[in-house]
Amino acid sequence: MKIITVRILKFIHNKKNIAVIFQNDEDKDVFVKNKIISQDYAYKIKGSGVDLSIYKYTPEPNDDGIVRILFTARMLRDKGVLELVEAARLLKKEYYHKAQFLLCGDIDDNPNSLTRNELENITDGEYIKWLGYRKDIRELLEKSHIFAFPSYYREGLPKSLVEACAVGRPIITTNSVGCKDCVVDNHNGFLIPIKDSKALAEKLEILINDKALRISMGKNSRVLAEEEFSITDVIDKHIDIYNKLIQ
Repeated sequence: MKIITVRILKFIHNKKNIAVIFQNDEDKDVFVKNKIISQDYAYKIKGSGVDLSIYKYTPEPNDDGIVRILFTARMLRDKGVLELVEAARLLKKEYYHKAQFLLCGDIDDNPNSLTRNELENITDGEYIKWLGYRKDIRELLEKSHIFAFPSYYREGLPKSLVEACAVGRPIITTNSVGCKDCVVDNHNGFLIPIKDSKALAEKLEILINDKALRISMGKNSRVLAEEEFSITDVIDKHIDIYNKLIQ
């Protein structure tokens, strides 16, 4: 972190009854180690929560035999879009009629966003399909079998991963800030290195071929959501912090 940035942040936070809530340990440690805020006023709450009564555990679909891999995010390069597309290509010869990759999300004015033309060029509308902006994320999760999120964007704690946990899907994501807090490796999914399409393809292949493992990991995802990501618990934790500050 740049010195000028640290000084500005120290000035902003050098007031009474100011606390900072972080969604992961790495961001929290940056503020504490740089003495922007004291340990006593640095709190961690994992994510913004999900309504578990709406995002219910849903068994994976068993209709046409196609394993659907869902990705939901803005179409930014550092969200791992290209890595997922490359992994799909690595698997295409063997799994063209057995799997389908769904990219759900809009293009963005961020300079790191893929363009419409780029997305149309790397998808074929069948094996790799770009869905664009959608409001029916829960329904898409319920119709999917695997959630893949190879992001190396510096995440807080991605809402998309929390929602995938709640619905009960096995997750493949990167061992990077924020993302890794939603997956216990080999328990409710797999953690892979960033920018590693080969590792992503290998883990996808395991889950595509092993329905029992998908179901087991998906159930573990739901338990994790119930233990750590309930919107009710997240609200209660925020209120506790606010009450401490006004005492």
